[in-house]
Amino acid sequence: MISFEHSIATAVAKTDAFSETEVLQLLSIPQETTHGNFSLPCFALAKKMRKAPKLIAEELATQIQLPKELSKVEPVNGYLNFFIDRSFLASSVLTEIQEEGLLYGHAKPNGKTVIIDFSSPNIGKELAFHHLRSTMIGNSLSRIYKASGYHVERINHLGDWGTAFGKLIVMYLRDGGSLEEEALEALTVKELNILYSAFSKASLENPELENEARVVFTKLEEGDSLYRKLWTAFKKATLKELNRIYKMMDVSFDHYTGESFFEDRIPAVLEELREKELLVKSQELDVVMLDEFDLPPCLIRKSDGSTLYATRDLAAALYRKKEFNFTKCLYVVDLGQSLHFKQVFHVLKKMGYDWHKNMHHIPFGVILQQTEEGKWEKGKTRSGKSNLLRDVIEAAGNKILAFIDEKNPDLENKKEIATQIGISALTFNDLKNRRTIDVKFDWDSALSFDGATGPYVQNAHVRLCSIMRKANYTAKISDADWGILTNDAAYELLKVLQRKSANIQKACETDEPSALAQYALEIAEAAHRFIHQDRVLGSPEEKSRLFLVQSTQVVLENVLTLLGLFPIRQM
Repeated sequence: MISFEHSIATAVAKTDAFSETEVLQLLSIPQETTHGNFSLPCFALAKKMRKAPKLIAEELATQIQLPKELSKVEPVNGYLNFFIDRSFLASSVLTEIQEEGLLYGHAKPNGKTVIIDFSSPNIGKELAFHHLRSTMIGNSLSRIYKASGYHVERINHLGDWGTAFGKLIVMYLRDGGSLEEEALEALTVKELNILYSAFSKASLENPELENEARVVFTKLEEGDSLYRKLWTAFKKATLKELNRIYKMMDVSFDHYTGESFFEDRIPAVLEELREKELLVKSQELDVVMLDEFDLPPCLIRKSDGSTLYATRDLAAALYRKKEFNFTKCLYVVDLGQSLHFKQVFHVLKKMGYDWHKNMHHIPFGVILQQTEEGKWEKGKTRSGKSNLLRDVIEAAGNKILAFIDEKNPDLENKKEIATQIGISALTFNDLKNRRTIDVKFDWDSALSFDGATGPYVQNAHVRLCSIMRKANYTAKISDADWGILTNDAAYELLKVLQRKSANIQKACETDEPSALAQYALEIAEAAHRFIHQDRVLGSPEEKSRLFLVQSTQVVLENVLTLLGLFPIRQM
């Protein structure tokens, strides 16, 4: 993919006024389009050359030998303004898209591995609406990193260990749950969620149940056969429903290595901490002190011998480094866990592992929903006060289906398409925001076909597909007249398409899918303007404009896919 910035840097450096590095650092994009595509300030040369910046710019403008991709350079008040050659832009961008297809703007494999730990729900409960954020941010980052040249390992670190399972087991047995294989096979996660809520209520009346649950979990850790049998059944029932939802959302994982996977690796972690004299007793707890980092102690083991999240995350980190030799390891977990990850990473640092600095917490805000009283708050699935993700997806699909029934009732597979539009709307409503911002969810704004929404960008893709379908023509380079694609609407769209690689790189470097979501909006807006201003079908310029339409469709399809949206072709 051509870099106009590097072309400008090379040309300017030949004058010996700036180095290529200095030009790249100083170049900016002017706010006014009349000032060109790139602007280079010359003020830094005033002291060195003992001249006014305005005069320096004027002299340099006469010395610069412009490459073919630039049409002119103009000196204006101490700035050098560079203009891209519009015909060259059209030929270079569209030829590259034609040659590379959906992979246009993607980086070549770089030999680096990134682990992305995301979604990670708890076993024994259904996915709640607020689980959408980790799932779709992580899903998008996985795709973005792959497009950036990384080998990606997607890990669903299931919450399948801990005292919650003591509570489930206690309640299951207390309610006379069957131990027959057939009954355990028929268990559903919905039933388990009811069990957990029932335990919460029962423990209020009988606080001793909490201690009983802790004892049961300790025995589960020690290998009690009955408790292991029940735990396995609970996990299997949950995974069945999880996989159904993930498949519907087109989300996949390479590994389901939950907390229990690291159970037999924990003794080695404890032994290493002892050998390195890091494990100390504090109020009958085993901890690692982190005073030198201004952090509270990291709890490693309870007084009854039970392990904690940190213990299991340490074991997971050591396993992942050994197994995958990752370049980066990302944890897509909400902001509330920031302290936890700081502690885990600093314990690894104290253990002497330099690669701790390659582990990153990717925090995000929560989804807020409005209560009947008008307050915005996060729901809690265990207590039954949160919308379940499956219900929200179904509701979104039904709302879109009603719209399709009104506008295009004869559409084939309209229920499936409605569900895909609904899921995409929920996803885009999330990803368009910087991930650290809490997201206030509102049905009307999320599902609207106008504004910064998923349906809006999908509709742009549908319009592009519709034009190509009506034309019944596959655009060819030999048919294109680049000079036709130099008017303002085509030029503005081409400039947007040319920035695909830069936007993928930005999203990857910042771990911000929002950068790519905003880029999708740019493509959609520029495409709508082009289609509105320049008649495509039936015009004398039809073949050349169809080439731009087809190229835009290819770019937008891939950007939608990288975000985790469905690039539907009809609605």
